[in-house]
Amino acid sequence: MRRFKIWMKEYRSFVLFFLLLMVFRSTYADWSPVPSSSMEPTIYPGDVLWVDKTSFGPSLPFVNKRLFAWGQPERGDIITFVPPHEEKLYVKRVIGVPGDSIQTEGSSVFVNGVRLEQSITQSNGAELVGTEGLSDMQHSFKINRYWDFPDPVETIVVPDKKYFVMGDYRNNSADSRVWGFVDEENIMGKVSTVAISVSRQRLGLSRFALSIQ
Repeated sequence: MRRFKIWMKEYRSFVLFFLLLMVFRSTYADWSPVPSSSMEPTIYPGDVLWVDKTSFGPSLPFVNKRLFAWGQPERGDIITFVPPHEEKLYVKRVIGVPGDSIQTEGSSVFVNGVRLEQSITQSNGAELVGTEGLSDMQHSFKINRYWDFPDPVETIVVPDKKYFVMGDYRNNSADSRVWGFVDEENIMGKVSTVAISVSRQRLGLSRFALSIQ
């Protein structure tokens, strides 16, 4: 016990800092590096995301467990979550909330029977980049014209406390079209900012503190 007291006295500043950091990361915000290209052109591999935990409720870092909820995602939100098939943090866009009917076929997405309006803004060899309207907001999406899409999703209704998510790189993303819905309790936070980036796509500080939607 005496050795423990000596240790605590010597390292109390570090212990206090660690505890404050845990509280901050649990209740206010966290950060998450992006390993894959499934959310291009919105988010690139090498981006480090600022994850807001004040929107939906606190969750524990490292173990990725949500403590309780005081808010829920809306269509169009970018969220971090643990998918149903593995203990790993993902980032995708919410397409369907509880009660929505969802259908997909190729690049086309239907929410409650209405096809999301899409327009192509760039064409660069194999890649197409465009914008898509969802719940009165516009976001970017990307397609590789030579790659297959996940199998079509026949009309399904999103169950209570579940969410249907997709990557913005529509035929380079394993998402709800492949492994199903995201549980409400597995949602860790909302993403609205790239905090910093080591992506090859960055130009100087162009992806520093970058707001995204």
